[in-house]
Amino acid sequence: MNNCHRTSSIPLLTAFGISDIGSTRTKNEDVWAALPEIGFFALADGIGGHKAGEIAAQETVDFLGNAAKHIQQQDIMELIIELRYAIEKVSKHVYEMGSKRKEWQGMGTTLCCILWSSEAIIYAHVGDSRIYRFRNKKLELLTQDHSLLAKWLATGKLAEKCETPYPYKNIITRAIGNASKANPEISVAAHQKGDLFLLCSDGLSDSLSLNEIEETLNSSIDLQQNAKTLITQAKIKGSSDNMTVLMIQA
Repeated sequence: MNNCHRTSSIPLLTAFGISDIGSTRTKNEDVWAALPEIGFFALADGIGGHKAGEIAAQETVDFLGNAAKHIQQQDIMELIIELRYAIEKVSKHVYEMGSKRKEWQGMGTTLCCILWSSEAIIYAHVGDSRIYRFRNKKLELLTQDHSLLAKWLATGKLAEKCETPYPYKNIITRAIGNASKANPEISVAAHQKGDLFLLCSDGLSDSLSLNEIEETLNSSIDLQQNAKTLITQAKIKGSSDNMTVLMIQA
């Protein structure tokens, strides 16, 4: 079997991505890639406050995009194994890069990605970059943030009722490159014609609620217009972080 046998079963996919540096950052550490011809899409957000976060994000997206081109399997379980192997391999690669140069020490990145098959999507994430599915005018969050805030909210406490911001809001519990193993969370979701999948970095999801994103997606069928509108809305709501949106539709 060669690569074209797998890609021939992938439907015609439409994708649009946009990234914005934000109002206060001096560089954009978000990186995204859309490879609809092989059904692979990824978004990475270099960990803020760490040196060379943008390098970690770029290395991760480039590595996984190249790995996806060589995945030949069609079986869902085999695709999961292949994707997990590739993510663990790139995490080790980024970790080793960080250990070789002083200015790169501590670099890392979040990751969310989709591998499309004829039967379903295999999606993975590490950190707090998110994946949503928009179907029949309803938006559903498919991933759960790997962060201390998410763990705290899972206890039933309401962060929004605190008088002061939650002190560990921006601390993620998993990342690519901060250890030799990434421990990605990988799941499978069915897809059907008309489904829209949205990947975004926390610069967007920290500012816009699920309902606000859903309302925008219901306002137009144009991916480019919706992506640009979401970025603008996040800025209006006060987001100053890097913001990236990647949309895929069958």
